[in-house]
Formats: sequence, structure tokens, C-alpha cells
Amino acid sequence: MKVRVRLYAMYRDALGESVELELPEGAKVKDLKEALRASLPEGHPEPVLLKGSRYAEDEEPLSDGDQLDAVPPAAGGAGRVRLSEGDVDLNELVEEVNVPEAGAVVLFVGTVKSKGGKVKKLIYEAHPSVKDFMEKIVEEELQKHGALDARVVQFLGPREVGQKTLVIAVSAVSRGEAFKAAREMLERLKHEPPIWKREVREDGEYWISGEGEVKR
Repeated sequence: MKVRVRLYAMYRDALGESVELELPEGAKVKDLKEALRASLPEGHPEPVLLKGSRYAEDEEPLSDGDQLDAVPPAAGGAGRVRLSEGDVDLNELVEEVNVPEAGAVVLFVGTVKSKGGKVKKLIYEAHPSVKDFMEKIVEEELQKHGALDARVVQFLGPREVGQKTLVIAVSAVSRGEAFKAAREMLERLKHEPPIWKREVREDGEYWISGEGEVKR
């Protein structure tokens, strides 16, 4: 099958306005990335692929005639949101958003609380599209408040009491902008993306939703 890729920035300089690549049936976005990378001169960063107005996921299947855009991993662009089942270095996140124009960085760290010993752990699950939802929220709040950059880490899988569940780092010229952007980002990230959780308690497991809880 054939897939057309429109090229931007250094990729356009290297290969022209666009390229058409022949891929095997059943190819995914990651295969297109690999084919495109093989065509680029040494030293070019791995391109970020867009499909319409969203980031294309590596495991997303492609179809004959698809058209995508290849853009560079701009500072603060792709990769603002990460999904993790491990841990994250908070200092590294702060450094990533601490651009030269920043006068403040706000860091929020959500953790699992025990609720007086009742809760033993939380188990987070998410729809495959969750990253797209979160990227959109982050971008909208940055623009709304004039903040400079952000990183969000959403943790999935089992999380013990005291472990991180959500981390948000936001930089801005002033602390007021940073605090406002981080606060509103947090409220939306808690309620809008398709993420759900189970509470593991002494008396069983409970699905938690915005409308209450359901015993498993």
C-alpha cells in the first residue's frame, strides 16, 4: 500500500514537500516512521507523525492512501503527556519545562491516600485514546493562560498508598500564570479523559466513577 507524508522543517529541506512511501499491508505508524527515518540524512531527529489534528500512535494501523504530516519534535510540542507504570524523576520534569523565558515552575504531584487505612491501593486503567484527550487539554490550558510549557505524567496499573498517580509541571513567565494553568489543567485531567480506577480495600474492590462507586 502507498502512504503519502507531507514534510515540514528539516524534513522538507532534506526530501522536498512530500514523499510517497510503499509499505506492506498491515503496516502501522511505527513502520512508516522507520521507513521515513531510513530516507533521511544522518543526524535528523525521529519525526513526529500527525494524522489530521492529532498525534498518530505508533501501533495505529495504516490504510492505502492515508496522508500524514511529519513534523520535528518541537520544544514543548510532542511528548507533553506520558503514560507510565513505573516512576518518574521530578527534577527532570522541572528541567524540561524550565525554558529560559520562565520565571516560575509549578509542580503538582498526586498520590494514593489511604483514607484512614481503608484503601490499600488503586488500579488505574485507560482507553487507548487517552493520550490524545490529555494532549488536547494541556495545549488548550497553556494557550488560555499564556503559560510556556508543560509535562504531564499519568500513572497506570496498580499504585500503592503513597505512590504517585498524576504529575503536572507547568512553566510560565509569572507564578500567577503557572498556578492558574496548572490548577485548571489538573481539574480537567481529573474529569475529562477516559481514565478509570479501582480502589482495593479491606472489604473488596470498588470501581470509582464521577457518580459514585460500584463493588466489583
